[in-house]
Amino acid sequence: MYKCDTVFGMKKFVLLLFFISCQLPIANCQSSDPLYWKNRKPFEGYWQQDVHYKIKATLNDSSQIVTGEEQLTYFNNSPDTLYFVYFHLYQNAFQPGSYLDNLQDNNDAHPHYGKYEKQKLGISVDTLTSAGIQLRTQLDNTILKVFLDKPLAPNSSKVFSIQFKTYYDSGSTRRRMKTYKTGAFKHFNGCQWYPKICVYDRKSGWNTDQHMNREFYGDYGTFDVELTIGSTYIVEATGVLQNESEVLPDTLKKKLDIKNFKDKKWDSKPDTIIPLVKGETKTWKYHAENVHDFAFTADPTYRIHDTIIYPGRAVKSPLGDLGVGVRCVAIVQEQHASGWQNAAEYLARIIAVFSRDFGVYEYPKI
Repeated sequence: MYKCDTVFGMKKFVLLLFFISCQLPIANCQSSDPLYWKNRKPFEGYWQQDVHYKIKATLNDSSQIVTGEEQLTYFNNSPDTLYFVYFHLYQNAFQPGSYLDNLQDNNDAHPHYGKYEKQKLGISVDTLTSAGIQLRTQLDNTILKVFLDKPLAPNSSKVFSIQFKTYYDSGSTRRRMKTYKTGAFKHFNGCQWYPKICVYDRKSGWNTDQHMNREFYGDYGTFDVELTIGSTYIVEATGVLQNESEVLPDTLKKKLDIKNFKDKKWDSKPDTIIPLVKGETKTWKYHAENVHDFAFTADPTYRIHDTIIYPGRAVKSPLGDLGVGVRCVAIVQEQHASGWQNAAEYLARIIAVFSRDFGVYEYPKI
């Protein structure tokens, strides 16, 4: 298996978040075959399913609701004909009467729930269609069963179109998808925030485990995600940012550089670098390959710095054999930025050592 795509979140007062991204060289040399596992079969006859998510989502920071459109192309590489599929709606775990709520109750833990959680609003699927046909569904808390209009034969694919809403809330149960106040601003972490198809594998068939606040099993594939949010927010996410010159031009990036804030007093009020214009938004576009999830983080007070290291894996480009670059990105809230000036460079040194001693790092960003 390939390295998992993960967001490592630290405590609020040290918000340095790294996103391990897709297998895509910095030089924009893309693989023509997205089915990576076919080139690295552990044994003859091995297969796994492939997915391509295209998601366009808007995060309203006032209502704290994500409104999204998801187009999922699902490739059935198994030898079996499928008559239904399953989706995870992970955020439905955090509500009264859920399986997780029952587990907590039996462990004598009694969480309090926020306004959306009390209404049992986690991820709601408004429509789910394929080729324009509305598909019948059956919901069991965090698992949505979808009955196909036509059987999905081996070596064929199907496109699902989904309109959904995901609700942020602030109940007491630990959620990776979290929002909280940071001074006068709101901070958002987006994890397990979209309808995600369950894994169908050769060992167990469908994996339909309810979300009990444990780790996640997902198909590896491709993600193209567009996230629209208020223009004051700085975003980082899984994958390679496709429109950096639009949302993060050089002039702005220089103002946001972590190195500018080495003398910033801890927890002091952050500067206004991007003035608030009511109703103004930006759309951040990311592309990731060979990952099994997509996560993001957004905060108006984020300050950033990055550097590129070439850990030794040669690749041909118009500029010659430069090697495959890994972009090392550090992001931290301005009010906590002092002391993090060398974070990206330090990370680059780590990647260099690990690539030398254990194997070249596979992804283009961390």
